[in-house]
Amino acid sequence: MAATTSGARHTAAPFTLHAVTLAVLTSLLPAHAADAPATPALGEILVKAKRDDSGNTRNGATTVIDAEQIGKNNAIDLANIARYSPLVSVPSAASGSGNIWDGAGNTGINIRGAEGNRVSLQLDGIALPDAAPKPDANSTNAFGIGRDYFDPETFREVRIGSGTSPAGAGTPGIGGAVSFITKTPEEYLTTRKLYADYKFGYTSDHAQRMHAVTAAAQLSDDLQGLIVGVHRDGEQGKSKGGTPQNPDDWSSDAVLAKLNWTLTRDQKLNFTVDNYKAQHDLVFANKLAASYPEGATQDARTERTRYSIEHHYTPGAGLLFDTLDTRAYTQNASVVDQTRASYITGGQPYLRNISTGFYNNSKGLALDATKQLDPQTMLSYGVSYEQQESRRPWLEDRTVIKTGAHQVTMKNRMADMDTDKLAAYLRGEFGFTLLGHQATLTPGLRAERRKLTPKNLAAYLIAVPSAAKEIREETDSFLAPSLNLSVELAPGFSTYAQYSRGTRLPTAAERTGTYDSFSYTATGNAYAVLGNPNLQKETSNAFEIGVKGAPANGVELSASAFYTRYSNLIEYAAQPLDPVNYPTITFGLYRPENVGKANTKGIEVSSRFLLGQWAEAMKGYSVALAGGISQGTAENRLTGKQADLPSIQPYKANATFAYDDPALRGGAAFVVSTVRGKKAADDVISDTSAARFAVPGSTVMDVTAYWNIGKHAVLNAGIYNLGDKKYWDYASARSLPAGTTAATLADIERYVRPGRNYAVNLKVIY
Repeated sequence: MAATTSGARHTAAPFTLHAVTLAVLTSLLPAHAADAPATPALGEILVKAKRDDSGNTRNGATTVIDAEQIGKNNAIDLANIARYSPLVSVPSAASGSGNIWDGAGNTGINIRGAEGNRVSLQLDGIALPDAAPKPDANSTNAFGIGRDYFDPETFREVRIGSGTSPAGAGTPGIGGAVSFITKTPEEYLTTRKLYADYKFGYTSDHAQRMHAVTAAAQLSDDLQGLIVGVHRDGEQGKSKGGTPQNPDDWSSDAVLAKLNWTLTRDQKLNFTVDNYKAQHDLVFANKLAASYPEGATQDARTERTRYSIEHHYTPGAGLLFDTLDTRAYTQNASVVDQTRASYITGGQPYLRNISTGFYNNSKGLALDATKQLDPQTMLSYGVSYEQQESRRPWLEDRTVIKTGAHQVTMKNRMADMDTDKLAAYLRGEFGFTLLGHQATLTPGLRAERRKLTPKNLAAYLIAVPSAAKEIREETDSFLAPSLNLSVELAPGFSTYAQYSRGTRLPTAAERTGTYDSFSYTATGNAYAVLGNPNLQKETSNAFEIGVKGAPANGVELSASAFYTRYSNLIEYAAQPLDPVNYPTITFGLYRPENVGKANTKGIEVSSRFLLGQWAEAMKGYSVALAGGISQGTAENRLTGKQADLPSIQPYKANATFAYDDPALRGGAAFVVSTVRGKKAADDVISDTSAARFAVPGSTVMDVTAYWNIGKHAVLNAGIYNLGDKKYWDYASARSLPAGTTAATLADIERYVRPGRNYAVNLKVIY
């Protein structure tokens, strides 16, 4: 759910602060601005929650954040992009939050209480790698590897679909779907043959510096090119907490290159190269202990490279399609962590060198077509095929300091797995008149079939040889229908009702993820975590009603109410000991099981009021209000226990009072965001009960401004957490133990969000 509606420039702030805010905003604007650029839509300071195609209600609740808004949000990662959306949050794994070999970073996105692999991420229609649960944590929703595979500066827009995805193209999610769409040459070359800009940015919370160059050219009558280059460097995130953050010296580079070739009037061929690299040099100072007298260091490297060719064909009438888009691609993604630590056990000093990684290489082909049968009827259909190779190695070379002897241990976190996935969908839009109003009925159906083929089983769970016997080739399939009814109540304002059924197949990590303690117990007996090849698919049944659009001049409104039922949720569960097949596993055996079901419900509302519509003196001023509240319950079918669903976000609202100069010279906004405090309930699905940190509520204020300096420069700036408040993000901090020891108190302090911080970026346009 977005913070504002279609065409919105700002999100919500309290108009009760009218006089004070007006003075602040006025002081932030230049007294004399240069000539304004001719381009429109320069007023989006915060979240541009443009609903999908404005009044289009056929896709449910979809938020669109464009490149200009991403820049005005000073976004350096996914968390900043979704900064003000009420029921959207980005959980992150803090540096040093788990074992010494675990990485850090954003691990996905929480939408309406669903997160992890229940929310899909895709870039230009190509799925990004799954979130990788760490089996040694006995939780499918605890991740030791981040999913930061991109740089926001390369995006044209980001689409956040809330709730179960309706049947269609791409990668669906049972809890939501996020689509990142990269920039294209066309958007820069509509009125010129050459475009170039340089952008510098700085954010104080990470001491992050950005240099970005964008260039586009009309190379010939039928050839266009684009290149975007981005370099960032920075350090560990700042915190208002009392515990120092682990040092993190990092840098990243991104390159996006596109070449568009118009073959004929109705055919285009597009080539894309998309590369992202990041390196983090981390020091886990918080791991200082008797076992780790010097803490640990880690060299973490992330890389993703994608090559794709797209063919666009618009033959017109007479064929089975009016448009046909074909995409062939290959994508290689990897996260590699090299950890080094001095280690003492049993009075013996060692040097641990641990190499762990997550490799996902994929290639695929997708075809998407549309056919307009008559003015009221349109069909969309498509088919896709993808092959993927996934590897998750874990290797330790432990050196005995006294003798120099090496002890090498392999503990791969899952079986090497090859995946073949075939999907097809059919979606129709049928227009008709309902009680004097234009209505559209949109049914859809998606079918998917997946085959998992294990490889290299000789390297799988070496300490438990019998485990490899369970792993086998597996095939799963499902059908996922959806139905949407949209009715136009007035021009530009519609209501809708939607049903979607979602299905999530168990990942390779869930089916084969492993961990054992044999190399530590040295007794011939140990505990172990095994995968489960018999897992069933998770499902969701989602219902939603809502309105979108402009019910009156100067008013923009988007509201929805939703209810979703989830079944067969996967989580780790303790197993009876198996002395026949696993005689050496005597300290505990764990596997993922389909143990849970959950229900979620909630309401999201966002609105924007253009004050100049009612008072000429207030032209350019606006007030926007947004909020979301949700509830969720969970049940463990094995134990019968019921409780609130811990991943449900607390109530959140934000308000904005903004000014956008009608002459497009600049603007500013004052934002207040409020989040209610919440303590996570016991997780009955994982059957864990522990005293948790009660995340307090918070009210945070931000001030942002932009200035169009003539036609050739744009300056964006923001001061965030203006009141220098100490607060936490619930999605990231909810699982922290209560602060009963020095160690747990330190962890709580490390999750505190930054105090007062600022960000600025300047773009100079050629």
